Amino acid sequence: MLKILHTADIHLGTKFSGLGNKSNLQREQLRTTFKNVIATAINEGVNIVLIAGDLFDANQQPQRNIDLVIEQFHLLKEKNIPVCLVPGTHDSFDSSSIYRKVDFEGKCSNLKIFTGECMSCKEYPELDLTVYGKPNLSNRSHVSPLKGLEPSTSSKFHIALAHGSFYIPGRTAEDDHVFSLEEIQSSGMNYLALGHWHRPYRCSKEPAAWYSGPPEWIPDQREKGAVLLVSLLDTGEVKVEPKEIGLRDYDEVDIDMSEIQELPALKARISEGANENLIRKVTLRGLRNAELMENPEELEAELGEKFFHLDVMDESHARSEEISVDEGRLIRNRFVELMKSQIEDSEGEAREIAENALQYGIALLDGKEVL
Repeated sequence: MLKILHTADIHLGTKFSGLGNKSNLQREQLRTTFKNVIATAINEGVNIVLIAGDLFDANQQPQRNIDLVIEQFHLLKEKNIPVCLVPGTHDSFDSSSIYRKVDFEGKCSNLKIFTGECMSCKEYPELDLTVYGKPNLSNRSHVSPLKGLEPSTSSKFHIALAHGSFYIPGRTAEDDHVFSLEEIQSSGMNYLALGHWHRPYRCSKEPAAWYSGPPEWIPDQREKGAVLLVSLLDTGEVKVEPKEIGLRDYDEVDIDMSEIQELPALKARISEGANENLIRKVTLRGLRNAELMENPEELEAELGEKFFHLDVMDESHARSEEISVDEGRLIRNRFVELMKSQIEDSEGEAREIAENALQYGIALLDGKEVL
């Protein structure tokens, strides 16, 4: 059996500007979680560590992040655990690449970085394994990261690293280093270790092709950070076990303001399940009573101490009885006049429909989303 730790999208050096005064704490947490990735590899007794792109968030890095990577790879070397990585989209192998400026392979003899323009491979005879990969040469490309992939040795196990987007019709941008299911299925690999998507995701069962997702929360991530522990059995079976190691968690909460009657109830709803490591985005939607509304910034300031970070967005809108003309907005005012006239001339269900039309129409004219 061959045991692998697959990770990607660590993004050391991420700025986290959206976290305000917590940005530095989360940058430090990325460093801590990277150490946890390496510790997990050692504790689980894996045979090899695979990093499928975006180890760094950018090619310009402080020396402390460079030193950290070298230090942690040395810990793997002491346990005779090799590391393979490919440059991704954030740390692409362009003219300013960090992998050109720093001789990581020279400093870490257990490290293989795939830097050739074409697909290349690295053999590990003691593991009966060959690993394949090629770097992303830029942030955007129409070239598949799996182009030219096929087994080229007599190894028992064949694994590919790739950083890009699995093709989903109508959803995948054509210049996002796209690869297809057909390329995966014809690759001849036992396992494909993928990076770029910020969530664990299986693209194919045979051969097994997985995104690991980031090990620690970064912007646009929805799940708690994890790595994949992958076992390749002599029978050909592949077992994949996601292992959560991230500290921060993230969720999004939509609140229908038509269901909220009092301000304490709104605050209680926002605070449900709060904890010091949770990043929460709250969106207030629907139709509300004006007296319930507080400034989102004030809600963040009052309730934010319960979370690692709290964002509150107001996409709600006042009910019809609170809607008045707005000087200087002719289209909006004319719509209000017409709909209020319609309401006065209607009864029963027709009146209710007209009232809803006024409320939702004003919300849309004010650029807000409604439930």
